[in-house]
Amino acid sequence: MTNINYIFLLSLMIIAIGFILKKLNIITEDNGKTIAKVVFNVTLPALILSVIISIEITPSLGLITLISILYCIPILVLAFILFKNYPKKIKGLMFMVVIGFNVGHFAYPLIEGIWNEEGLKYIAMFDIGNAIVVFIICYILGLIYSPNNEFQDKKELAKNILFKLLKSAPLMSYIIAIILNFLNIEFPIFVLDLLDVLSRANMALTLLLLGIFLNFKFEKSQWKNIIKVLIIRYSFGLVIGLILFFLLPFDQLYRGILAIALILPIGLAIIPFTVEFEYVEKKFVGTVTNLTILISFVLVWIVILILGFG
Repeated sequence: MTNINYIFLLSLMIIAIGFILKKLNIITEDNGKTIAKVVFNVTLPALILSVIISIEITPSLGLITLISILYCIPILVLAFILFKNYPKKIKGLMFMVVIGFNVGHFAYPLIEGIWNEEGLKYIAMFDIGNAIVVFIICYILGLIYSPNNEFQDKKELAKNILFKLLKSAPLMSYIIAIILNFLNIEFPIFVLDLLDVLSRANMALTLLLLGIFLNFKFEKSQWKNIIKVLIIRYSFGLVIGLILFFLLPFDQLYRGILAIALILPIGLAIIPFTVEFEYVEKKFVGTVTNLTILISFVLVWIVILILGFG
């Protein structure tokens, strides 16, 4: 295991480089969108394939995926209670931002830098469940509460969801990798080497992206709702994560990765969802996403040290 503080400082420096490049107009957010497509469709899928096909999927690893899915249920119940009297256009946004995590663009580079493949296998199993939460549950909630919802029939809704899932390169990579893993099919050496080369670019690119999209211009009128979202996400994440860390009968790294996963930032897929469903308060989503990136970076660093990984 690499020194924790060193990896976080290194990661912080790469994020800062991305932010500075944007401020100097060397790289724009439009350029960042192109880089994001490369990460989403090339380097991250390569990393997922190389990790998943090489591990032995056990019931304990499957439990991480199950926890990732079930975790959103109590949060959504609380959100339905707290936001039941909110206007429809705000309610849909609140439901989407309280669940789902940014694993691929945030957790992967940090965990890879600290624990290498040993840590990646745990966060990859968590992200399988997280992909279901983000691309199915969040998508359905966003569609139902969309200001311009035309109440599509079930067949059309299912078709839209399926199309969205098939367009997700990371999710498809998980499915392909799991199938190959269960069938015990191995890639040729050339393919493995190619995946290794591509996946090694993932950490640098994702951290640069975080810096490029970092924005400190926050919408003051939305602070009340932003604070509610932050309290729900981080209070639940910290409490449930620590309970699981101290109660689950697995090794320290397994429990530690799970505790870290529950305090990650909001999934970036929520931003294009708000555009697709024509929500008016797009700045709210951008603001809360930026805040969770900053808070999670510091919080994950602290939690790792407190749990005895320093």
